[in-house]
Amino acid sequence: MSEQHERIQPAGFQPPGAGGKAPPRMALALPRWQPWHIVMVLALALLALSLWFVLTARAVTLEFSPAVEQVEVSGGFSLRVGARRLLRPGEYAVKVQAAGYQPLSQTIQVVSSGDGVFRFALEKLPGRLQIVTRPAAAAVEIDGKDAGAAPAEGYSLTPGSHEIVLRAARHQVHTQRIDIEGMDRVQTLEVALVPAWAEVKLTSSPAGASVQVDGADIGTTPLKAEIGAGNHRVEMRLAGYQKWQGALDVVANQAQTVPEVALAPLRGTLRVSSDPTGASIAAAGTFIGRSPVNVPLLPGRETEVVATLPGHKPMTRTLTLASGAEATWQPKLEPILGEVRVTATPADAELLIDGTSHGQANQTVSLIALPHRITVRKAGYVDFQTTLTPRPGMALEVNARLLSEAQEVAARTPSQITTAAGQRMVRVPAGRLRMGAPRREQGRRANELERNVELTRAFYLSVAEVSNAEFRAFRSSHSSGIVARTTLDNDSYPVVRVSWADAVAYCNWLSQRDGLPLAYRGDRLVTPANTGYRLPSEAEWEYAARFAGGRNLKYPWGDLKLGGDAMPPSGMVGNYADASARKLLGEGLESYDDGYDAAAPVASFKANALGIFDLGGNVSEWVNDRYSTALMPTSAVESDPLGLANGSVWVVRGSSWRHSHITELRLSYRDSAAAPRDDLGFRIARYVE
Repeated sequence: MSEQHERIQPAGFQPPGAGGKAPPRMALALPRWQPWHIVMVLALALLALSLWFVLTARAVTLEFSPAVEQVEVSGGFSLRVGARRLLRPGEYAVKVQAAGYQPLSQTIQVVSSGDGVFRFALEKLPGRLQIVTRPAAAAVEIDGKDAGAAPAEGYSLTPGSHEIVLRAARHQVHTQRIDIEGMDRVQTLEVALVPAWAEVKLTSSPAGASVQVDGADIGTTPLKAEIGAGNHRVEMRLAGYQKWQGALDVVANQAQTVPEVALAPLRGTLRVSSDPTGASIAAAGTFIGRSPVNVPLLPGRETEVVATLPGHKPMTRTLTLASGAEATWQPKLEPILGEVRVTATPADAELLIDGTSHGQANQTVSLIALPHRITVRKAGYVDFQTTLTPRPGMALEVNARLLSEAQEVAARTPSQITTAAGQRMVRVPAGRLRMGAPRREQGRRANELERNVELTRAFYLSVAEVSNAEFRAFRSSHSSGIVARTTLDNDSYPVVRVSWADAVAYCNWLSQRDGLPLAYRGDRLVTPANTGYRLPSEAEWEYAARFAGGRNLKYPWGDLKLGGDAMPPSGMVGNYADASARKLLGEGLESYDDGYDAAAPVASFKANALGIFDLGGNVSEWVNDRYSTALMPTSAVESDPLGLANGSVWVVRGSSWRHSHITELRLSYRDSAAAPRDDLGFRIARYVE
C-alpha cells in the first residue's frame, strides 16, 4: 500500500459503564441517487413506450400517382420504416404538394385490420392555351361553347382533349382537336385561316353594265370583286339591253375570270290575247306559251307569230318591232265543226255532251272538232258513255242502247268462271223468290215457313259439290271413310265427314289461292260480304235449286206445271236411297235404282236448268246460315238474308243418298246439324262483284 494513504488505527473497546453515558444512537444510512440512476429509469420507460407503440401500431403504405417525395402526415405519431409508416389506429390527415399538380389534402382512417394500403391520385393543374390566328381576333369556340376572342394570357383548360373552332369573317371555319398537357404548362396554337372567298373578274360587251350577285350590287363592268365561295346568281343590267342572268361557282382562294358576257339588245314585246283563250302561241317556230301571253321579238327583225287551238283554224301574223317597242294582237280563231247523230233506246233517254244536257238523245248536233264525252242516260238504266272527235264534212253516228242494271252486270261479267282448284261456277242472276212451302203441301215440316226474299246481288255457284280430291288439295290427310264396307273416299266422290268450320276454312284457303279477299273471319262472314269464296246462303241455295231457271220446282227432277211432282221419280234423275240401298239402309225407293248403294261421283246425273248438279241427292249440303226454328211468317220482303249472327247449329239443305221419303226429297226441306255426317258435304259460292 502506498505511503500516501492514511493508516487505519484500531480503537479500544469501551463498554458502557454504570455511571457513564450511553453512546449516541447511530441513524439508518439510505443510499443516495446518482444521475446514472435517472438515466437508467428514463431509458427503461422509453423502451417500454416504444415496445407498446410497436405492438399496437399498423404498418401503413401510402402510394401516390405520380410518386412524390415529401408527404406530411398529422394526427398522431408516425414512424417511417422504409417505404412504410407505423401508425396507431385512428384518423390522420395526409397532405402532399407536387409541382404541376393540385395540392392534396385528404383524411385517412387507420384500422387494426385490412391491407393497410392507401392510394392517392394527384390531379394535374390546368394548362394554358394561347391561340394566335391570322387574321387576328377570330371568334373562338371551345368544346361547343363560345369562348370569345382569344385573351393575351390564354385559356385555362383541363388536361385532356379539347375541340377548338375558329371563326372569322370571310374565312372558312377551322376545327381542330388539341391535347392539353396541364401541369400549368403553356401551349400555343397558331392557325392561318383559309379565305372563304376568291377574286373574280367580270366583263361585259358593251361595258358599263351594273352587276348584282345574289341581289346585291357589287359595281359595274369591268370589275374585280371578292366573292364568297359557293354558288351564286349573277345579273348584269344595261339600259337598252336585255338583262343577263347566269350562275357563278366560286372556289375559295382560287381566282377566276368569267368569260365576257355579250349583252343582247332589248327585245320588242307583242301582247297576244286570243278568242277563245288558251291558244298555243309560237314565234319563229318556237313555242312561247298559251294566250294571253307576251311574246319577246328580236328588234328590227321580221318575225312570224302563229296562234293554234285544237278544233280551230290557225292564224298567223308577221311583224317587225323596234328595240323596247310594244304591240298587241287579238286573233279570233274560227272553230272547225262536225256533225254527230245520236240515236238511243229507250227513245226518251237524255243526251249530255261534256256533262251539259242537250235534251232528248235522238238528234243531230254540230260540235267543234275536239274530243267530246257523249253520255246517254235514263233512270233505272246504266249510263251509256263514249268519247269521239267530230270531223268536218263527215257525220258521225252514236247508237246508244241502254241496259238495265241487271243486264249490264250480266254483260260485263262472264257467265262461268273456274277456280284455282279447277271447279266450274255459273253466274246466278239477282231475283226474287218465295222460300218455304205452303201449309197443305204433303211432307211439309213446321220449319218451312213461307218468306218473301229478294237477292239484290248476282252470285256464282259451283256446278258440283266439292270432291274428295279437291278437298284433299287443301287438307291432304282427310278421309271420308266407309259405310258398311262401301267406300265414300274415292277422289271423284263428294267430300263428307267435314264440319261447317272445315268447309269455311276450305273457302278461305281457296280465296287466298285466287287472290280474293277472305270471306270469313273466324266463324263470321265478313261484313259487308265481299267477293271471296263462301258457302251459299240458304236463300241463294233455294233460289238456285227451285226458281232461278224460271220455274217453281217441288222436287229436283221436275216442274210442277209439267207434272214433275210425281213420286217416286222415274229414270236416272239423282242419287237417292234406292232399291239397291235397302241392304245398307233397310229402306229405299222400291221402284227406283240409281246404281249406287251410297255416294256417287259428283255430277253423275242430269243438271238443272242453270247447269248445276246434285242440288237434290248424292249428299246434303252445309249452307252459310245458322239454324233457327223461331222463324215468323211475314209479308215483308227480306233482302239478301244471311241467317242469325250467333249459334252453333247450321242449316243443311238438300236430300242425300240416305233419303227416300217425300219430306226429305222436296227442295224446300230444311235440316240442321252441328257435327259432320257421312252424307253431308258442301259446295261453294261467291258474289259476282
